[in-house]
Amino acid sequence: MRISRRALLSTGGALGVAAALPSPLAASPPMPVGRPVPADQQARPLLHLHTRRRTSLNGEWRYILDPYDAAKRGDNRRRTFWKDFRPPETGPLVEYDWASSPVISLPRDWNSHAPELLWYDGPVYFRRDLTVGPATTGNGSRQILAFEAVNYHATVWLDEDRIAEHEGGFTPFAVDVTDRLKRGRAHGLTVCADSRHHPGAIPTDYTDWQNYGGITRSAWLVDLPATHVADWFVRLERGRIVADVELDGPAAAGASVALTLGALRINGRADATGRLRLSAPRPRRLALWSPETPVLHALSIEAGGDRVEERIGLRTIETRGRELLFNGAPLFLRGISLHEEPFGPVGTRRMTEADARRLLTEARALGCNFVRLAHYPHGEQTLRIADELGLIVWAEIPVYWEHIAYDSADTLALARSMLADTIRRDRNRCSIGLWSVANETPVTDARNAFLRALIADARALDPSRLVTAALNKNVDVGGAEHGQTRFTVTDPLGADLDVIAINQYEAWYSDRRPNQLGDIAFASSFEKPLMFSEFGADALAGYRGPRDHLWTEDYQAWLYGETLKLVAATPGCVGLSPWVLKDFRSPRRWHGRYQHYWNRKGLVSETGQRKLAFDVLRRFYEGLA
Repeated sequence: MRISRRALLSTGGALGVAAALPSPLAASPPMPVGRPVPADQQARPLLHLHTRRRTSLNGEWRYILDPYDAAKRGDNRRRTFWKDFRPPETGPLVEYDWASSPVISLPRDWNSHAPELLWYDGPVYFRRDLTVGPATTGNGSRQILAFEAVNYHATVWLDEDRIAEHEGGFTPFAVDVTDRLKRGRAHGLTVCADSRHHPGAIPTDYTDWQNYGGITRSAWLVDLPATHVADWFVRLERGRIVADVELDGPAAAGASVALTLGALRINGRADATGRLRLSAPRPRRLALWSPETPVLHALSIEAGGDRVEERIGLRTIETRGRELLFNGAPLFLRGISLHEEPFGPVGTRRMTEADARRLLTEARALGCNFVRLAHYPHGEQTLRIADELGLIVWAEIPVYWEHIAYDSADTLALARSMLADTIRRDRNRCSIGLWSVANETPVTDARNAFLRALIADARALDPSRLVTAALNKNVDVGGAEHGQTRFTVTDPLGADLDVIAINQYEAWYSDRRPNQLGDIAFASSFEKPLMFSEFGADALAGYRGPRDHLWTEDYQAWLYGETLKLVAATPGCVGLSPWVLKDFRSPRRWHGRYQHYWNRKGLVSETGQRKLAFDVLRRFYEGLA
């Protein structure tokens, strides 16, 4: 049975899984990279993947590099990598052989797989067999091929037919393959991961992190009941439990729905479209989630013979003037920023659950109650661990720097798709406190319109969180009392945001030294909470010297100490997330002695060695706690 067209193509629909691409495209090569994937061909995610019966497609795949993009230069049999040609020795000529191609264990990036692939940027084809056993959910079940992330542009073939396209290296996508699979037959599954970023891409090809290419998160074959619970959004609103539930399938209309949260049970019936809203007062025994007491409650939803289960927390986050309120009380966000890159001597995006837990545990050891997951959606496992550990999360999409095509309707459509897929994947995670729509973007009319569209989408998809963006130090400079220079945030986007956040690197990317930071002050022209979303300095772990020497741990610690005085003196400041927890790979960090293609602003080295500034910030947070 096919998933409805409404669910396939609607950004706001429940399931959003793509059907196979139309038949005229099925046997064609991958789409040329140079423009965003058209909205009607962009594969959508399968939501709540972790609640489903599924078979892992992780493990050994074979791969072929195509650095000249030869496969896209016409349907030439010698290089149609999505086909498993095995001609006799007498011909015809084929210049590849899947059976003898190298093996890689997925999920992972290819850059860390072999030294010669460290800087490779282009298409790589991956292939494995896919065999389907007996159905486990009864007659009429659906088989869904789901990918948690492929960077950056993905093309998927099943038995030589192109069935899906997806653009975006950090959001999930899926395709319904029910009508294509035969029980007990080995099907050929091929994926082209193309890491290149075209001018309309998000992000573009110029960032300050390693562009890790590949099937970087898990892939699954999912068994769905014919009628199933496709989406749900459970939250706390004005003292009431509110749940929006959406069913999909032939028996969705009018189906009975039962939701259980702890000891609370709410019943209802779906409307003709399979949707309903359930609501009840919160019983006092359903404790609130907070960084101090990260209580999670068992949730189950039953409808149409389907049952889903997970654990969620209940809390509220809002603003009051220049205050940030969490569960109704003022809260200071003691944070740190981090990339999705595990500890280890080799940079990689092969992130296991243990890797994610180690990163967030290190943030907790720093004294954090808050993490900024920069600069793109991190894996879902990271959010679940944040739920467990009591870390409030800033989540963002990679609308990054000035190079985004802010005047392009196609790029805006791509950004809206990324934001919607991120919010709908993660809005049941109690750890999420802020949705960020951008990082360090220029103030132009095109950018303002672009980001305002995203802000409106975020509020429509999830009115229970705050919306922010990491702004440049777009400020008016004016005189202040006591001879200080005052920087006032005046970015017009501030009028649309709930929390004003600024990135500033005084005493690193400026002519000032740390002992001159007392000569400046920051303020906001908006009657809203203000936070410092980035500051910092590079330091090579183990390199000590006079504190006025750049690159030393001593200089970094000095800068932190003086910047924290500035933070404490800033009116309306409700938090900070300094840059960054650990050193991370970046091709634009060239210094041969200190960087060697690593951004060294981490408070911890890539191998886990804490620098002096770690303790400076930890002591500051201890004083606040």
